[in-house]
Amino acid sequence: MLEIEIAVIGGSGLYQMDGLEDLEEIYLTTPYGKPSDKILVG
Repeated sequence: MLEIEIAVIGGSGLYQMDGLEDLEEIYLTTPYGKPSDKILVG
């Protein structure tokens, strides 16, 4: 499992973040259903 140190919850308007590198797209399902979009880890 990935070790994540910080999380940023963005909405419309957050398309790019300086310093975010080595991106990985994760599609997941939670007990509450699927998120509206992929999770981006970098």
